[in-house]
Amino acid sequence: MIKFGRAAVPLLATLIGLAGCGGSSTSSGNGATLVVARVKDAVTLDPAVATDGLSLNLTQEVLKGLVQFKYGSFDVSPAIAQRWTMTADGKTWTFTLKPGLKFSDGTPVDAQAVKFNFDRWRLVSDPYHGNEVYGYYADMFGGFPGLIGDVKVTSPTTVVLTLTRSFGPFLRDVAMPSFAIGSPTALRKDEEGFAQQPVGYGPYTIAEWVKDDHITLQANPTWQGPKPAYQTVVVRDLADPSTAVLSLQKGDVDILTDPGRDDAKRLATQTGITIYQQPSNNLMYMAMNMEKSPFDTLAVRQAIADAIDLPAIVRAFYDGGGMVANSWTPPGMLGENPAVKAYTYNPVKAKQLLSQAGMPNGFSTQLFYTTAPRPYMPEPQRTAEAIQADLKKVGITITLEPFEWGVFLDKIRNGEHPMCLIGWSGDNGDPDDFMYPLLDRDSAHKPTAQNYSFWRDAAFHKLMLAGQSSVDDAKRAAIYRQANALIHEQVPALAMIHTTVPIAMKSSIFGYIPNPDTHISFELLKPRK
Repeated sequence: MIKFGRAAVPLLATLIGLAGCGGSSTSSGNGATLVVARVKDAVTLDPAVATDGLSLNLTQEVLKGLVQFKYGSFDVSPAIAQRWTMTADGKTWTFTLKPGLKFSDGTPVDAQAVKFNFDRWRLVSDPYHGNEVYGYYADMFGGFPGLIGDVKVTSPTTVVLTLTRSFGPFLRDVAMPSFAIGSPTALRKDEEGFAQQPVGYGPYTIAEWVKDDHITLQANPTWQGPKPAYQTVVVRDLADPSTAVLSLQKGDVDILTDPGRDDAKRLATQTGITIYQQPSNNLMYMAMNMEKSPFDTLAVRQAIADAIDLPAIVRAFYDGGGMVANSWTPPGMLGENPAVKAYTYNPVKAKQLLSQAGMPNGFSTQLFYTTAPRPYMPEPQRTAEAIQADLKKVGITITLEPFEWGVFLDKIRNGEHPMCLIGWSGDNGDPDDFMYPLLDRDSAHKPTAQNYSFWRDAAFHKLMLAGQSSVDDAKRAAIYRQANALIHEQVPALAMIHTTVPIAMKSSIFGYIPNPDTHISFELLKPRK
């Protein structure tokens, strides 16, 4: 649906050429260019439609929402809105916008623009809703129109959102990059083009997107936040890890995201390169499609959990940055349940469970996974092979089915997989973000499902609604402790590993703040003079 340009603007081609000669950040001040390498391209640059981190990490530099997360945390801070209030019942939120803000196309960032965006996402009848999926809106707010019952403009700088019920994670949800505000003028003019070149209020604008090659950002002169030292940022797609590492070593790129375990160790020993560890805010897991036999049988799912040697996978592929997941949510998050412990590697018990399920000789199935390294899964092929070998020992024969990232997402959203190896990087620091979109029945609708297990447990759904409806953290913690225990007991998906995420960067760059969602705030980076 999206068309991507191939002809490079001469100035941009010159900049990329300079980067290839090792001159990427050698200049100082506002003339500097930053070159970033990552393993895969974005899927779309419309944040309302995107559901993957490769897309949303980039759109955060181009569009901002009503509120945002403070650098380096999930604490909520002002963005387009300068302040906000909530009524005592938790149902009505009033946001007062910063006056005088402009989108990068020069049009006003006002309350009407906010209403336009929210109505586009939530109302199927809205002329600009179109045929898009709006997966995050549907998953976080329960469909269309879902939780947000009304959006009213009471002044050019005041917008009032009325919810159908009290909703504990609401403020953190609207701080997520999926709910960034785009220019209504740009969306009305060319909605399809907006997905390639979105117009918002952020530190950068999209200058060019050449699909599967690079995206070029230019500093936005209307931005009123920290002024970027790097006027140009070129984000290159280097799928081959050895090429990406060599490019950093030669100085052709300044930053390498998601380096593999061995690559990060090797780069850490090289003068002039610094390895940072981004906070652990993720989960690698294996979803078992309960619409497909035999995964609708609890004993089979438990047998698989007992058959996989998770400590061995951590030792082999995570170099000290990974930890076996006890709970579905990352350590320290609200709702952590100390009574829930990871399944212990026990192939003997796994065979007993398979016999109990009427499969003493095991069975054959498939495991879908992406070929693209992800922050929570730096070695997808080798990890899949390790799982295959473990399951073979208990009689389960796995055919590995690798796919390119975009194809992989389409297939698992449509429930084509028996099992899939996937993960989640947290969006907002709230347990609802890890549980509701990934495991609730509301998220199990093809072809846009994010609940890849297609688990539709009524008790779990009741817990999710209770956790969302409360604004009391103590009550919410107790609810999510129960939810963590239920996930572990029913194992619709096997929680496998939490990990910190390495990022490699030239030591000549300073100002970097590791963000728990792995987003790089380019506007904070500066070349050392």
